[in-house]
Amino acid sequence: MASLENLAVIVTGGAGGLGKAIATAFLAAGSQVAVCDVSAPRIAEVTTEWEASHSGKFIAATADITDEAASQAFVDSVVAKFGKLDMLINNAGIMDSFDPIGTTDKTVWDRVMNVNVTGLFLMTKAAVNGTMAGAAYTASKHAVLGLTKNTAGFYGDKGIYSIVLLVGAMTNTNIVDAFALSAPNQANMGVSHQLNPGFNPATTGVPLEDVAKYCIFYADRNVAHASNGSTITVNKNWPVA
Repeated sequence: MASLENLAVIVTGGAGGLGKAIATAFLAAGSQVAVCDVSAPRIAEVTTEWEASHSGKFIAATADITDEAASQAFVDSVVAKFGKLDMLINNAGIMDSFDPIGTTDKTVWDRVMNVNVTGLFLMTKAAVNGTMAGAAYTASKHAVLGLTKNTAGFYGDKGIYSIVLLVGAMTNTNIVDAFALSAPNQANMGVSHQLNPGFNPATTGVPLEDVAKYCIFYADRNVAHASNGSTITVNKNWPVA
């Protein structure tokens, strides 16, 4: 495993839930970590927490990744502080309301696609340029796969690798914050559970720390090169294959 000492890593949505777990794992390994999040209170909380143990090794900033200027400014600030950018982890994402296409409100569709696809696009665009300088839910995730394959194909020979972790159900992330904006369709959540039965948080829920370990694993450039363009399933076999 390559050394992670002073690796420069960005984690979007990194001030809570899975993002924080990933960021914490990299900080513990000696990396320089930059997190952005739309929640100012969460940013303030991790700043206080990490200042005591990782002072000078992190950036924590409130940023809206769906805003191109904000995304670019955040990446620029990372490169300015760390002198480089080695790895981007597009963790930020929100849920829809479990409505099927016939009853999905366009505002929900726009919000989910804006964060899960456009935000990923803008951050990846800014990160790729920074690196070159040296320095509705289901549809959105399929779009991510396409963008990943495209990025892997066009930038692999430049040493920029793109990999997707297909993460299963997690019970302690911040993704449910989206429900504050649009209450879930309880009936359709029930249909979803019927179509994908057997979820048990104790046995099929994926621990945040385990997902973070995959991110650490793919920080090894040789490993990332070997898996460039791949989709890696991390779901404890739920739904059952």
